[in-house]
Amino acid sequence: MPKLIDHDARRKDFARAAVAVIGEQGIDNTRLVDVAREAGATTGALTHYFNDKDAVLLAALDHLAQGILHRLKTSVEADDLVALAAEILPVNEESRCEWRVWMSFFGRAVGDPALARINKAYYDEFRDGLAAIIRQQQREGKLSRDVDPAVTGDAIISILDGFSIRATLEPEEWPAARQRSQLEAMLRPLLPAPLPAQRKAKRGKKDAEA
Repeated sequence: MPKLIDHDARRKDFARAAVAVIGEQGIDNTRLVDVAREAGATTGALTHYFNDKDAVLLAALDHLAQGILHRLKTSVEADDLVALAAEILPVNEESRCEWRVWMSFFGRAVGDPALARINKAYYDEFRDGLAAIIRQQQREGKLSRDVDPAVTGDAIISILDGFSIRATLEPEEWPAARQRSQLEAMLRPLLPAPLPAQRKAKRGKKDAEA
């Protein structure tokens, strides 16, 4: 009886392997044979799923992006946006590897309009995911209604990108504790609690609905 293969799972295995290889060797030095070896497969098995190296690279990028989007989509009712953002920081070797891969694509996107568009689409989704969480917190009275969800979502992304790049390149200067402290200092002012009048109005609305 032929062996059943989960093709989606196999693609994900190769994407994870590509992330590991790119994070270690960089995009230019990544070879298909290296990705196949990391996945415990042959090059022929890899090329059964991906036509060429560029397809493998895009699968690695998508794997990282989907991981972030999954966090956002499953955290719509997150009580603490700062804690959620902290999950993405490069605080250990695995997360630093992911950031090295993400950063590698920045350089490529400068001279590749198609990749730049893909990158922008991911960032738009990140912003929209954060904005959804912000709006939910505003409805629940946890966050001031003066906060603009989309603008604040972009600000959170820019802050994370900014010092996470430094932390990835300078891990000894940016241990986990310093990263989290810096994140607190930069994000908390963007996420004020509701003003007393807003809290009172929300209570009044609830009483009226009751």
